[in-house]
Amino acid sequence: MKQGSFIDSFNYAVQGIIASIRTERNMKIHYLAAIGVIIASLFFKLTRLEFMMLFFAVTFVLSAELMNTAIERTVDLVTQSYNPVAKLAKDVAAGAVLISAVNALVVAYLIFFDRINASTELAIVKLRNSDPHLAFVALFLVIFAVIGGKLLWMQRSGGTFFQGGAVSGHAAIAFSMATMISLISGQGLVCGLAYCIAFLVAQSRVEGKIHKISEVVLGALVGSIIALILYQGIGGIG
Repeated sequence: MKQGSFIDSFNYAVQGIIASIRTERNMKIHYLAAIGVIIASLFFKLTRLEFMMLFFAVTFVLSAELMNTAIERTVDLVTQSYNPVAKLAKDVAAGAVLISAVNALVVAYLIFFDRINASTELAIVKLRNSDPHLAFVALFLVIFAVIGGKLLWMQRSGGTFFQGGAVSGHAAIAFSMATMISLISGQGLVCGLAYCIAFLVAQSRVEGKIHKISEVVLGALVGSIIALILYQGIGGIG
């Protein structure tokens, strides 16, 4: 193989990856999650085997998403009308992505759970003794912050106080509650379930075309940060 053809093939592959990240929302999510997981692995003492399993799981998800995108584009190129066979091909490809994502979650759980649980145990014990009314104060602060954000950006982003707007109130409240539940319970399973529910709430706002992804992410950050600051600042004093 000539050097030029090899370089061209490499460039085409990179162009395909970049194109999928630009055009596919799920690929953006997987890409950012992969970066976050790799960075997080730097703060834990992973063995070579553990890092190899983690890296394989990440690349498995990205590869499955790339194949899914290729299959969807090929089907759309062949036919633009409804075809049950075309639908089946897309569904099977999406199923492969789902299986790879579940595999990645299981691998991440097995590698990180004990380490995260051990490093946060002392902080959680202290937070569990905080005054319960801090939860209600945190929720009120989140609601006020969301309303304030909607007031500041409503004209630019559109929406109303209860639907749409620059900040997702549903995501903010859901993630603030998930954060408080995690801090108070101190149990990994409860923490995971709470954040899963919060993620589903946020995802429903995007799927319903009520909010953009950026608005949901901003709401999640507002809710989580307010809960963390309140519990660590005031709750941690006692």
